[in-house]
This record gives sequence, C-alpha cells and structure tokens, in this order.
Amino acid sequence: MKNIQIDNRIYSMIAQSEETQNVQLPPGFPALFDLSYLSVIEVTGNKSMEFLQGQLTCDISKINSETMRQAAFCNLKGRILALANIINWQNYQLILPQDLTEKTIESLNKPAMLSRVQLRAASDLSVFGLYAPPHSQALAHFGITLPTEQYAVVSSQMLCCFSLGNGFYQIISKDNDIRNYFDKTGHLFGSAAWHQLQLLQKRIEIYPSSRGLFLPHRVDLHLAGYLDFQKGCYKGQEIIARTHYKATLKHKLAVFFIETGEDLQLGQRVLREDKSTEVGEVIDYCPIGLNRYLVAISILFEHPETVYFENHAQAVKLSKAEYRIPEE
Repeated sequence: MKNIQIDNRIYSMIAQSEETQNVQLPPGFPALFDLSYLSVIEVTGNKSMEFLQGQLTCDISKINSETMRQAAFCNLKGRILALANIINWQNYQLILPQDLTEKTIESLNKPAMLSRVQLRAASDLSVFGLYAPPHSQALAHFGITLPTEQYAVVSSQMLCCFSLGNGFYQIISKDNDIRNYFDKTGHLFGSAAWHQLQLLQKRIEIYPSSRGLFLPHRVDLHLAGYLDFQKGCYKGQEIIARTHYKATLKHKLAVFFIETGEDLQLGQRVLREDKSTEVGEVIDYCPIGLNRYLVAISILFEHPETVYFENHAQAVKLSKAEYRIPEE
C-alpha cells in the first residue's frame, strides 16, 4: 500500500493502482473508504446549540436527528480555520481532519467554558466514506436504509450515516464492523481515493498550512450550503456578510487536471503566462499519477488556459476536470 502526502496530512491508498493512483470504482457496486485522517469532536452541555450557533457559519438550529449541515469555523477576519460536517447523534458531533482537531478545540475552549459546554476528541468513533449507486442497499446488512436527500441522516445505536449528495455518504461508527464487511467484498478504498472523488466535486479540504488563508467566498462556500445569511452573529460574520452583499466577486472555485514535475504548495499564487499578474491561488490538490495532479484553484472568472505557478520554471496548461457519475 502506498500513501500520498499533502501538507503533513497522509491520505491512504487501498485497492488502487500504485502506478496510476487513479480511482476506478467497481461498476454498480457500493464502495467504502477508510477516512482515518478524519476525527470527531463531541460537544455536550445544555447550551451546546447556542454555543455552536455563535461559532459556525451554518444555522445549527436546522440540525436534528434527521438532518445535518456543513459549516466553516472562521477567525475574526472571516478567513476559514476549518471545515466540518455537523450531526446531532447522541450529542452534537463535529467531523473534521485530525490535524486540525487540537487547534480547533483550543480556539473553542474559552467560549465553551463560558457557555458551560464540554468538548471532547471522540477517539472511540471511526469515520468512513461511502459511495452507493442509485437504489443500492449498501448498508442493509447493518439495518440501515440509505437516505436519498442531501444532508439527510439515518442512524442506529452503533452508527450514523448522512448523505453528501451524488451518491456519497459519510458514516460515523462505534466499531470496525463496517470496514471488515467491505474488506471481505474487495470494495474497500483508502482516503486518497475519497479525496480525489471529492475534489472532482469541488469539495475542498483545509490543512494546517492553509488554516486562516482563504475567505469563504473565494472557495465558493456561499454556493455549497456552508453559509447561512439569516442566522444571528458568529465569528467572522461581519466580513463574510460584507463580502456577500457589497463586494463584487471576481473569483470562482475551479478544478483542473495539470501536468508538472514541480511541487505544488497550498496557497501558491497562479500567474499569467508572462508572470505579470496573479489570476488565482492553489486551494487543494491530489496527485493522480506521475507528474499529474488534480488541483482546485480559486481563479478569476475570465482566466487564461496556460498559467505559471509561483516559483515554477515551466508554464502549465489547465484542463477542466468534471465529475462523472460511475456507470452502473
């Protein structure tokens, strides 16, 4: 098994070709992804909802046992510190990368104490990704019928599953039974495959080195359901609301295939071919073969096809990448 590293984060490779690193899902069959790079923060206390409402960009009051939300933690300057999936399953649970968990808890501890709310890194919970073709009964063995609506949640005593859309789900489990079950079918993948498939759908990750770099609108969070402009105050809201209502947006999040023998960096500037003007910056990426990458860029609406990445010697061509639903 060969892994890939982005920043200091390790994405695992299971059941993938180490030569191509390209994901080939089994046609017509569900696939499970081991997302060991993710962790869970459990939030407890009578005022958990009110506390989270003042910290996150989504409306926490819309989260219940049947509905989840995605949100960002931002600093006072409105820049993203972490992205999280939030569910209410046996308490509020925040799913986010392990390498951001400690700093997230540290930043929340003081306001949590004032609200008499407790935060715990729930190391007893495991996180998995799931792809299930339409009408699939992928979790029937566990007594779970998959939800069909995006953000819908189903759960049992041992696991919780919610829909991200396009046939993709995340699962929080108290044991490894689901991993063992899919391992026997040969349809178990690592987190590198998941990252590639999510990136194709413009679902980016925040890393320790990109923490505090990006404004939500630069990565299209306003189009992806992360921001609620009807709720009350939260950290960074003033900047985010001003951007939404008063600023003229010039950038979009776009995903491209590129070929380069030079290393990519998170936050790296993307320049015109003559290196005179910045047209975007690197948000996230994933290696997909020798000198081949899938890269998410916050880029001008009108941009050239050939660009330079800051500190690179050679120009590269941007080839638009689009997600295609696997054939049944």
